[in-house]
Amino acid sequence: MSISRLPFRLRLTLSFAGIIVVLFGGLALLLQTRFSASLDQGINRSLRTRSADLTTLVRGKQQLPPLPAGGGAFAQIIDPQTGRVRDATPGYAAPLLRRAEVARATTGTLLVDRRQNARLLAGPVATRPAAVLVVGSSLSQRNGALTTLSELLFIGGPLILVLTCLAGYGLAARALAPVEKMRARAARSSGAPRGERLPVPVANDELHRLGDTLNAMLSRLEDALGRERAFVADAGHELRTPLSILKLELDLALASDVPREELQERVRSAAEEVDRLAKLAQDLLVIARADQGRLPLERRPLTVQDVLDAVAARFAAPAREQGRTVAIDSDEGLMVEADPARLEQALTNIVSNALRHGRGAVILRADERAGSVELHVLDEGDGFDPDFLPHAFERFARADPARPRGGAGLGLSIVRVIAEAHGGRACAANRDGGGADVWLSLPSVWHGPAAYTRGDAGVAAA
Repeated sequence: MSISRLPFRLRLTLSFAGIIVVLFGGLALLLQTRFSASLDQGINRSLRTRSADLTTLVRGKQQLPPLPAGGGAFAQIIDPQTGRVRDATPGYAAPLLRRAEVARATTGTLLVDRRQNARLLAGPVATRPAAVLVVGSSLSQRNGALTTLSELLFIGGPLILVLTCLAGYGLAARALAPVEKMRARAARSSGAPRGERLPVPVANDELHRLGDTLNAMLSRLEDALGRERAFVADAGHELRTPLSILKLELDLALASDVPREELQERVRSAAEEVDRLAKLAQDLLVIARADQGRLPLERRPLTVQDVLDAVAARFAAPAREQGRTVAIDSDEGLMVEADPARLEQALTNIVSNALRHGRGAVILRADERAGSVELHVLDEGDGFDPDFLPHAFERFARADPARPRGGAGLGLSIVRVIAEAHGGRACAANRDGGGADVWLSLPSVWHGPAAYTRGDAGVAAA
């Protein structure tokens, strides 16, 4: 089983245990080595001291003075010529050194271990004739101390490791408790009341910042979900009205006693409602494609004056019917790189709103400011309600919510979508002298997002 499949808490504990094993193993090895070296240094100092004392006592003599009983100390005087023992501590009559070792000891100090049982220090001594003095000490106490230390480390080490792992597991569980609380709350969030958020730890640490980030994400998701729900509800409301009217007109047209003139009127009314449905469906499609970053654009260099002329010509007749005019005030030579159909669609929506809700002349104005081309549509009406102005470009936003017909509330929203697809923005304001000013600000040179596909003519302008 791969360690990556283990629970995070267990992986954290195993990692902690591995670190403890390495650290404790290194510490134990260091302690064993240092303790052994310290004992060896003590034994060596004791042997040198005893050798110096005995050398002074036996110089000019041929026998050892009595050694104190116990302590594992012993000594010998060996004839370097024959290798025989001249004098020795009782119980050590056999030579402690081999002939080769005796020969080496005649020229200097020699330190020899005997199978971890004893340590010998041999050196020449000025007797008549010359001899080699050997002093030794038992290593039983040293070996016993090292064995005891090893047993303590071998028994205590695993015990400490187990206790440390248990403590580490508990600490990991305690440290991850806020994460578990957030997970449990998130698991219940689908049925939770609106506005409920994940619990955030008090400490200003990584978990606190994670909780804040997740709560901010939940707020954004909640807002987006609320907007989508409102969008669906508004779209359903907008579809219901023309469909109800269309159904009524068709039912009346199917009546057998309807005069021909009235039948034609009913069919014309039904056709108008079908046009409204088609317009609404096309607007919804534009919004959906824009949300997905796939609004099709066919960008090419455009002369702003040509676009304004086309829009003004389209609304010349409707404006005359209202006793109004559509005029153009544009700087010559202004160029933008844009989709002509989409740009005309945006300006058409703005001019249509100006004719429907404004008064007086409608002016199409274009000028260049700070590297951007601004296309303004101005009227001489009452302007926007100050409370509505910040929401003018929102979907299904209306200055008059009680108005049952005459627009789906998507016109200015489409304007903003088209402006942003071209790398620009849409703005609205009230004129100082009265009336509304709605404009598009487009870059003189295209630097828009790559998400919008160049040359995709899959969807015609609405």
